[in-house]
Amino acid sequence: MGKDADLLIETLARHYGHSSFRPGQRELIEIILKRENALGLLATGGGKSLTYQLPSLILPQLTLVVTPLISLMIDQVQKLRQRGRRDATYINSTLRPEEIRQQLQEIRAGRYKLLYISPEKLQHTAVIRILKERGVSLVAIDEAHCISQWGHDFRTDYLRLPEVVEALGSPPVLAVTATATTEVSDEICRLFQISPNHLVKQELNRTNIAYDVLDVQSEREKQEHLLSLISGLHGSGIVYCSTRQAVEQVVACCREAGFTSVHGYHGGMEAMERALIQEQFLRNKLRVIIATNAFGLGIDKPDIRFVLHYHFPASLEAYVQEVGRIGRDGQPGYAGLLYLPEDVMIHQRLIAGETLSGDDVERFVQLVAAAGERGGRISFEELHGILGVGENQMRALFFYAERVGVVEQVVQIRESFQFHSCPVSLPDAVRQITGHLSNIQQSKQEKLGAIVSWLQQESCLRQQISGYFGEDGAADYDISCCSSCGLDRSFFCLPTQADVREPVEEWRLEQALAELLGEKMAIGGQK
Repeated sequence: MGKDADLLIETLARHYGHSSFRPGQRELIEIILKRENALGLLATGGGKSLTYQLPSLILPQLTLVVTPLISLMIDQVQKLRQRGRRDATYINSTLRPEEIRQQLQEIRAGRYKLLYISPEKLQHTAVIRILKERGVSLVAIDEAHCISQWGHDFRTDYLRLPEVVEALGSPPVLAVTATATTEVSDEICRLFQISPNHLVKQELNRTNIAYDVLDVQSEREKQEHLLSLISGLHGSGIVYCSTRQAVEQVVACCREAGFTSVHGYHGGMEAMERALIQEQFLRNKLRVIIATNAFGLGIDKPDIRFVLHYHFPASLEAYVQEVGRIGRDGQPGYAGLLYLPEDVMIHQRLIAGETLSGDDVERFVQLVAAAGERGGRISFEELHGILGVGENQMRALFFYAERVGVVEQVVQIRESFQFHSCPVSLPDAVRQITGHLSNIQQSKQEKLGAIVSWLQQESCLRQQISGYFGEDGAADYDISCCSSCGLDRSFFCLPTQADVREPVEEWRLEQALAELLGEKMAIGGQK
């Protein structure tokens, strides 16, 4: 092990400039290099990416990183290339079909050793065939909690991954996540046959983050508190809202209050605008982002000083993930949540809107049977028009339809599903699919109940979070613990209000876009 240890430290120093590993990183890498499966529960900002990037430099064949986070793929590949690694690339829905074909040809030719890929792209047999021909030394599964129906961000595409790993020749699997309860981690280990001895867990508690829950009685009081916090808190931060409409309203409120270095971010914006806003935040051109949970996934900004929740998220897992973006540089940070009890109705409406009745499922099964007779293809538009469902719900319907024998050989092609339909008993199929979907909705309701209970209880917020994730004992902290234990908010604020009014020059989208595109073109010319 001495020679292997020297190799790991040498590789770490040469490629990352570090002389030592963070807790858990080395243990995971050593398990993987022994060609055994492992699960890493590493806190947000705890260095998950290094646990698969570094082995990719040592392992002989391709390292495959499965992640649903497109922004993470792009950001990490860009950073790797800036550090001189030209053997990293990604495949996801942002690429045109001809670009994907080109990437696959280059993968087959051995140009790349590290490939980031979205889970839905691994449903294509042609992709699997090329990856197997190339040879895969490691499958790293980021956001591994997505495989569990008890997880807060369950994705049916992840449930297909054990079959994908087997089709690739059963290479070692490294599953990593920041937010998994004991129940979820047990399920991940079962699905990927990970030994309990190969579960490596960092302490979830982030000692540099202070937790604050502020009770408010009205929307107006909430807005006043928010403006006061943004005005007073030091450094850059994120404000999370549960809906796009709320994002727009809060941004307007901030603008009326005179904040110029604030911008909104949500999934309804154009991709270019979202990328620009993210880039400007990373460069400290924007101080505060008002966003839905679409923002922050895969963002590598170590000096975020605060995260505020205008609405509480739908689960404690989501909360921990979002506030975990604070203070990755180890400096003190503030997590403030404005608690208005009736905000629970926002989540109740969202859950109700995702719930499909038995009649909905019956229409889906009938639609699939009819489509099977005319070639076995249904577009997203057709499904949405008939059932009113989004893409994730469509994938869930097809996943469970395949599991109960309604369809087989399901492939997502662009904005449609292609499949073969099978003769089945309609009532049995509807009952089974409805049962699976009901379990998912029940889990969401339970997680919503858990975070509401956390907000309403009066004991230590930090200890309650640790207990939820199966960590016992005292929860240490650096400066301040939480509002239940006593919190001095002034520590996280600027000494005077005069320091707040960020840049004198107002941030303008058009100017920022022109500057960014100029730099991107210059970088592109250096390839």
